Amino acid sequence: MGDVPQGSKLLIPLAGEAVLAHTLRAFETTPAVDEIVLVAREEDMARFREVAEGASITKLSALVRGGETRSDSVKSGVSSTSPECALVAVHDAARPLITPEVISRALAVAHAEGAALVAVPAKDTLKESADGAHAERTIDRARVWIAQTPQVFRRAELLELLESAHERGAEATDESVLWEEARGPVALVQGAESNMKITTPGDVALAEAWLAVSNQESS
Repeated sequence: MGDVPQGSKLLIPLAGEAVLAHTLRAFETTPAVDEIVLVAREEDMARFREVAEGASITKLSALVRGGETRSDSVKSGVSSTSPECALVAVHDAARPLITPEVISRALAVAHAEGAALVAVPAKDTLKESADGAHAERTIDRARVWIAQTPQVFRRAELLELLESAHERGAEATDESVLWEEARGPVALVQGAESNMKITTPGDVALAEAWLAVSNQESS
């Protein structure tokens, strides 16, 4: 199975609704979340708005166009949040199984420590390879966490870091990298394996299985 076409993975059906609808609803139903800003490509904006309206998302305060890079897109989104927001949670909308409970924990930890990163501890044996053909070293997995989202930061400080990165032409794989470089360690918040990223059609089937298990447990 190949990759889901770029730009459309948030619109593919997941248990009868677009992937995006599940993601938006998780934040909509988190009491500590006051507003949602959705960043999208120009060609996706109209359809994304339809999905939000169809899912009865009332906290969507802005739908803004993304930039040339990830950091530019995040900067556009953060800049569009209300200045009164003390914290911002940056989330990859292709992770539709994030839960209000995890979002709430991340917000609480960031409130106390300034920044928080949802992640899960590595379970598999990890190997390092410089050439991609030979395993040279075994990495202590007890020290390794796999980053997820959301990643939560104090709004003013994150915006400052994003603007600095833009001026320097620096591109980070995620926002916690910028915080680590400028501010130091980011507090970890235990995530879940179900908080997976939708990338291939096979991921959709797996996500639907996770949803089925979750629905059985809550019934």
